[in-house]
Amino acid sequence: MIELAEAVALVEATSQPLSPRRQRLLDACGRRLAAPIAADVDSPPWDRAMMDGFAVCNADLSGAADSTVELDVVVDLAAGDATSLTIRPGRCARIMTGAPLPPGAEAVVPIELAVDGTAAAHAGSRVRLCDASFRLGQHVARQGAAFRADAVVLPVGARLDAAAVGLAAEAGATHVMVNPRPRVAILSTGSELVSCDVRPEFGQTRNSNGPMLSAAVGLVSAEPIQLGVVPDRPEPLRAAIAQGLAADVLLLSGGVSVGDRDLVPETLVASGVEQVFHKVRLKPGKPVWFGALRRLGGPTTLVFGLPGNPASSLVCFELFVRPALQILAGRPRPEWHLPRARARLVATLKGAGDRPVFLPCRLRESGALMEAEPLPWTGSSDLLGLAAGSAIPGARPGLIALPAGTGRLEAGAEVEVVVRA
Repeated sequence: MIELAEAVALVEATSQPLSPRRQRLLDACGRRLAAPIAADVDSPPWDRAMMDGFAVCNADLSGAADSTVELDVVVDLAAGDATSLTIRPGRCARIMTGAPLPPGAEAVVPIELAVDGTAAAHAGSRVRLCDASFRLGQHVARQGAAFRADAVVLPVGARLDAAAVGLAAEAGATHVMVNPRPRVAILSTGSELVSCDVRPEFGQTRNSNGPMLSAAVGLVSAEPIQLGVVPDRPEPLRAAIAQGLAADVLLLSGGVSVGDRDLVPETLVASGVEQVFHKVRLKPGKPVWFGALRRLGGPTTLVFGLPGNPASSLVCFELFVRPALQILAGRPRPEWHLPRARARLVATLKGAGDRPVFLPCRLRESGALMEAEPLPWTGSSDLLGLAAGSAIPGARPGLIALPAGTGRLEAGAEVEVVVRA
């Protein structure tokens, strides 16, 4: 059995970012770029109008601060239209926002500055304009003002949020190189398990770990692959493990303790998985198993054998699996683990005994220190306490982290808490 800090360090040391993959732009949402994106065109790609109005020559309006200028409208241009007609002094174009500025035009006078009822003037008629604050180039987006062709618009490491996806699309990127979502195979073991849509008979238990771990994987933006339930028999277990080892990470729940039917550790080793550690000084979650299938010249698959009791399984996911997935996804170290903070107890709490203990709590903001309300919890098979942390609006779920040897704590004592997402 090893200490918790050592186990976490071994997981971090064994986990390595996945090799970048080329993905379609929209499939890569939320990922970080592994290669820069350079534009293939200028933006804007040509001079264009920024307001509805009239495209004019500078000579007609410059210096005519309070004067009314009458011009011939020679062409109408909407967004998407183009013309080879050159605008010369004494002439103008009726132009809509987004339309390319015609040759010879140097500025746009807003339609609101047309006077004497001429705002509706179109090609073939005349418009009267009075623009007291006219300036050269007004209301025109110049070609390349945002970026030029071949310029890097998104660097390596940029996260593809909505704005970045839009910018990448404008730059012409249909596919991008990104740190990919880890693919996580999830396998529940146990002959007693039945699907959650089945009413369990005597001696049976619904498979809550499969959906729970799939949700946990999805919430850290990894890709869950549900492999279902396998009974506690060597051959089915071996076949299911072989299937799961094709993923980046294999999560098994159950079968990792020391009972006659706890076949997972020996089957993993027989499948070529190297054990890194088995059993951690931790409550709940002591039986947790971690290893890696290393392939010569190929990718490594990380393997976690999580305890079958649901609360133990989820606590081990947060402590060990979460940082591994964040590392595989190429995220920076500050994002690997759930945040920790100091909080003040609002009720008495039993001590920790000989192992570090993680107990469910409800967290509320309260000045400099949060308040931590311990929740009723009957042990490692009880998900009700863990799920109740966010049941009240304004509260957040958390875990009270007690070091080994901590005695009974009274209300008002300060404790360390893990703030769950």
